[in-house]
Amino acid sequence: MVVLLRLLIVVALNAVPIWGFTQDEWSAGTILALYWIQGAVGIPVTAVLILMHRRLTHKRGHYKGGQTYAAVNGKPVVVATFLGGFLWMAIPFVVAHGVFLGFLLGLVWKDAEGAVDLQDLRLGITILLNVMAAGFAVDMLQLAQRPFAWIRQRSEALMQRTMIIHMVILIGMGAAAFAKKDATAFFNVFLVLKFLTDFGSELPQWDPKEAPAPLRWIAQRADKAKPGGEDFDAYWKRIRKEQKDGFEDDELEMPANRR
Repeated sequence: MVVLLRLLIVVALNAVPIWGFTQDEWSAGTILALYWIQGAVGIPVTAVLILMHRRLTHKRGHYKGGQTYAAVNGKPVVVATFLGGFLWMAIPFVVAHGVFLGFLLGLVWKDAEGAVDLQDLRLGITILLNVMAAGFAVDMLQLAQRPFAWIRQRSEALMQRTMIIHMVILIGMGAAAFAKKDATAFFNVFLVLKFLTDFGSELPQWDPKEAPAPLRWIAQRADKAKPGGEDFDAYWKRIRKEQKDGFEDDELEMPANRR
């Protein structure tokens, strides 16, 4: 039931911009701004889910320190919790993307046909926030019984979806804007891609026991160029086992004196 509700939320979140662009003549700029707002709001929503899940379950995965891709004075930032790592990744990216998008919409497309329509944007935000609130309520169902793998997948899906899809936005829409060409064809493809990416993130992750044939073929060619070392199939199984062992460790409860 929860999986079905999550899929319905994903459909609803994507139906708003698709309907606005195809049926109500919302501009491309309005849709882009709406997508950025969805990503920006998704960060604190996901952070609250991580925090609540940590307090309810005390899973060890929440307390593992690590390094993020962020850096201070040229040195990687060491974070003490899973939540800290998520925020160090998510916030700088969404801010940087917002700056670029503000330049694109505020200057390049300011007076263009694809400029942001504030009235349409307000309507879209109202619907979007209501759907996201419903999604948050669904995610809170049985939160104490959910494994750490669930919250990890939820946060990774947000980051992967945001980074991949927004890079497509920046490259495709930016090129269309500077070339002064109609971006409708690209945008229709993008709407479908966005929906498929969101929908796929709610499905079980692909986890093959054996190395996929294309990767094996590439590895075999690389081994010929550089003979010696570990066999790729053995390497695949070893990495998969190490990852599985790490995931199992994440599901253990952290002792009270180390929280």
